[in-house]
Amino acid sequence: MRKNANRVRTGREPSCLAPRRAKWPVDKPLGFVWLLVIFLLSGCASVDPVVKIGLVAPFEGQNRAVGYDVIYSARLAVREMNEAGGIGGYRVALVALDDSSDPTLAAQTARALVADPQVVAVVGHWGEETTAVAAPIYAAAGLAYLPGGDSSDPAALSADFRAAYEAVTPFDETPGPYAGPAYDAFQLLWQALAEAKEKTGTIDRTAVFEALSRG
Repeated sequence: MRKNANRVRTGREPSCLAPRRAKWPVDKPLGFVWLLVIFLLSGCASVDPVVKIGLVAPFEGQNRAVGYDVIYSARLAVREMNEAGGIGGYRVALVALDDSSDPTLAAQTARALVADPQVVAVVGHWGEETTAVAAPIYAAAGLAYLPGGDSSDPAALSADFRAAYEAVTPFDETPGPYAGPAYDAFQLLWQALAEAKEKTGTIDRTAVFEALSRG
């Protein structure tokens, strides 16, 4: 899953999904059922079908810095993909949920994502204990899962990536050690979605699971 961090690419192209500077309440508790991000296609008239990608990370608690490190990379990756026209005619929506690095909460978030048939893959959890609990739930449901957890030296990230990352943050935060690996995980996922569409003519949970399994 992990690539060399200095190979992270940014393909920013102009579109109606320009970076917004909305101030997120990052100093307030988010809660399990609070949807951190749904990447809405607001401002763009589109009839393209939508697939959802789940992101689970600790957005509360002592590891919340990890969550906010990865959410901006995920937001950037999804924005770039949608600006480029999506994948095989599909637009992408990001659904991010908090697990607070708590195994019980991780299991609840995993079941919530499994219950949504539009969710075709999940990235995240970013902890050994939470991954150990959630991974079997995804596997049993045939839902593709890319576990988070790796880190890298943010100093190795390209200047272009750093600028693009900062542009999607509300306060011009700089990328941390999980930003590059999170972005790379989404690039791997885009390849799987494209392969699923090419081989089956659709992007659904089964096709994406099989594509990632072959990879």
